[in-house]
Amino acid sequence: MKPPRELSVSRARISRAQDNIKEFAQVLSEYLEHRPSGIRVDIDERGRGAIRVERREPIPDQLSILLGEALQNLRSGLDNCLYAVAIIDSGTNPPPGASQLQWPIAITPKEWTANKKRLQYLSPHLIEALHRIQPFQAESPGWNCLRILHDLARIDRHRVAHELAMRPENVKGTYDKKVIHDLKINEGALDDEGIVVTFTKVGQEALTPKLLDLKFDFDIDVREVELVPHIRTGKPSRPWGSLDNRLKVMCIAVEDYADGLVELAQSPELARAVDG
Repeated sequence: MKPPRELSVSRARISRAQDNIKEFAQVLSEYLEHRPSGIRVDIDERGRGAIRVERREPIPDQLSILLGEALQNLRSGLDNCLYAVAIIDSGTNPPPGASQLQWPIAITPKEWTANKKRLQYLSPHLIEALHRIQPFQAESPGWNCLRILHDLARIDRHRVAHELAMRPENVKGTYDKKVIHDLKINEGALDDEGIVVTFTKVGQEALTPKLLDLKFDFDIDVREVELVPHIRTGKPSRPWGSLDNRLKVMCIAVEDYADGLVELAQSPELARAVDG
């Protein structure tokens, strides 16, 4: 049987997502190279201080657009793949239940049960293969690439493009604990005030690097990124680190899942060999 057109479309969409991600990384790198933000320290008359980011250049809207395109291409690539698999599996085009076909991404067993109805015409070994890779089956669901894709693509599709925000990725340095009290670092997305650190200074001595000397590394991520327990340390972390890296890992996972399901549809004996 000639490979269905939907299979080449699926691969083209995933390839396009890879291009989106490369362009995203390039635009982000160029933006950060311009040093679009500066640091300012403010202390009021009561000694309450704040270190804040002053943005000289806004985050390019192009980054949000490229992110949205990558997410939609990955999601559509999976849907096109499932349609192609149904054609290969049934030997007919369109395949049975064509209008209901959608690559399932289930966060809970209940969602899987609801999604499974759309797969009723697929061979059991294909349904089982899809069942095994669902987010609720993962050892660390928050790090599961299908779940991350599902959450990001759902928000981008049903609202507006993702809002991107600066986040302090690394804060290093020293401060005099006799003079600088209650120092707190904001580890989340920066709001319009751009406050990264708050502290209280005691005494009349002028604030100098000898008393407070901090250095910052910043990253850009979606504002609503969910922190989940790190696989090894258990510390709340962004899954797969930076947004750029998260996108790359998602792309690899989607390509692997799609290729694996196509291979099972083309060679059902593989499933029997695994089960045996």
